[in-house]
Amino acid sequence: MTFMKKTVSASLVALSVAGALAATAPAAEARDRHHHGDDVLIGAAAGLAGGLIGGAIVSGSQRPVYVEPQYEYAPPPPPRVVYRPAYYEPAPPPPRCHLEWVENEYGEAYRARVCY
Repeated sequence: MTFMKKTVSASLVALSVAGALAATAPAAEARDRHHHGDDVLIGAAAGLAGGLIGGAIVSGSQRPVYVEPQYEYAPPPPPRVVYRPAYYEPAPPPPRCHLEWVENEYGEAYRARVCY
């Protein structure tokens, strides 16, 4: 709120309070006190008018606030996988095997695997 708006709103509030107090205060005269109903209505009207004016000033004093929007960005891509060439010795060739019929010392035949 600027200095001028603060000053104007403070003075209007002070004037409305002073007007309400002056309108509702009993007069210092020796007369019948049963005729003070008009003073209450005037004070209430002055207070209501002051409240409306002060509220309008205070509500109009706030400037609109512009906030930069928060954007949701896509996540970054995963890191690239780099494969380095690996040089290994080739595996040895598999053994060359075959099955043969073999006899034991009792003459019983059985198959045996023979590898070179």
